[in-house]
Amino acid sequence: MLHYVFMSKVLFFTPPGRKDIYLSTNTRVGAPDYPNLTLATLAAQLVNEHEIKILDLEPADNFYEFLLEEIRVLKPDIIASSATTPYYLTVKELMKKIKEKYRNITTVVGGVHITAVPEEAGKEECFDILVLGEGDKALPEILSSSVKEVPGIIYKDAISGKAVYTQKRKFIADLNSLPYPAWQLFNLKNYKNSRLSSRKNPVGLIETSRGCAFQCNFCNKLTFGSEYRTKDPKRVVNEMEYLLKCGFKEIHIADDSFTQNINRAKEICAEILRRNLKFPWSLFNGIRVDMVDPEFFKLARKAGCWQVGFGIETGDEEVLNKINKKITLSQIEYAVKLAEKSGISTFGFFILALDGETEKSMRHTIDFAKKLPLDIAKFDICIPYPGTPYYNGLKAEGRIRTFNWSKYNCHQIEEPLFDHRNLKWPTIRAYYKDAFREFYLRLSYIMRRFVRSLARGDLIYDIRYFLRAKW
Repeated sequence: MLHYVFMSKVLFFTPPGRKDIYLSTNTRVGAPDYPNLTLATLAAQLVNEHEIKILDLEPADNFYEFLLEEIRVLKPDIIASSATTPYYLTVKELMKKIKEKYRNITTVVGGVHITAVPEEAGKEECFDILVLGEGDKALPEILSSSVKEVPGIIYKDAISGKAVYTQKRKFIADLNSLPYPAWQLFNLKNYKNSRLSSRKNPVGLIETSRGCAFQCNFCNKLTFGSEYRTKDPKRVVNEMEYLLKCGFKEIHIADDSFTQNINRAKEICAEILRRNLKFPWSLFNGIRVDMVDPEFFKLARKAGCWQVGFGIETGDEEVLNKINKKITLSQIEYAVKLAEKSGISTFGFFILALDGETEKSMRHTIDFAKKLPLDIAKFDICIPYPGTPYYNGLKAEGRIRTFNWSKYNCHQIEEPLFDHRNLKWPTIRAYYKDAFREFYLRLSYIMRRFVRSLARGDLIYDIRYFLRAKW
């Protein structure tokens, strides 16, 4: 039975995959490049009592040999990683190779994909412990007690080797109790975002809340749940100051629903202003269009917010209702125009091949995107990720065509992952390509972008990105 009560050596690694997820697609010019927030958050729980290292495998030419060399030098007791769906098979393959060479090292894996498919992942011999849901407290408890007593995990029985599920872990009620992420474990010079998504580098991520009360059918709620839990405004701004002291020059808010409590969001802006902090920040992950008002945008802009994303998804009212988004087209127009009027750059997220989608509705989406005063529009193909209602419905109907999780990338368009109820894959692919071309190659957009880029000093960058894009 695994039981650590002494100072342990823990090696976290981030799997490589940015090239496949972003750099080989038409979104490559705006590909994000951040140190991993999840691992920094998990490491923060351990760094004061154990020897911790975080290894980012992305820059390595031979990431497997790079990882093995670090293991040889550090001699860790535990190797841990977190897996989203597109990265899962890479994490699994690396853990297999580690166990082949170092049988005595305990392997721990968590993340949204593990939580979504625990039975499948639990069968893998290369994973000694699997963490389900929020993993903040799991590793400290694994290192200080018997695994039988740790809630929210799967471990392998020492005799039979079978997967054993412990009791479900409750969600963390007080997010203020979490330590600041261990950003000191990263070399921040290795990370650089494009001018499309940042004003200054390096850019750091901050999580100010967890959970989202809404139930969109393409979204996975298994990890953080539907209960909206927040950090207090002063704690949020304290953490922002900490990021700046760590060396970050810009901050991006990674919340699923930052303005769900809009008064709290305003208070965060007011606290930034009270402290006279000067730094650019972005709501890059998107906010709901029905949870904004003029006062919020005015405060956010004054406090340094330069960019806001909106989860628009579709320009068709029927599809909005089908996916349970609970917003209207008029609310979308109102929110985008409010942000534009305040002087904040606007970023619209759109998804094609949603549940209930038709050729007509995809046409509506492209036309609607062109109608809005957006600085950037990002179009994705809706991937039915495990753990979502969309996936569950398609799987029940036998419409999932592949379980090769590395293909579950909303930017890849070549391989059909599922049979849409109304659309053929070549049709989806054609509209996806048309969406980018029609939005960005309009004369009206090019002229507006030219004027804006000239004013902001972005013209050279925009020309470079235009030439690099896959049209």
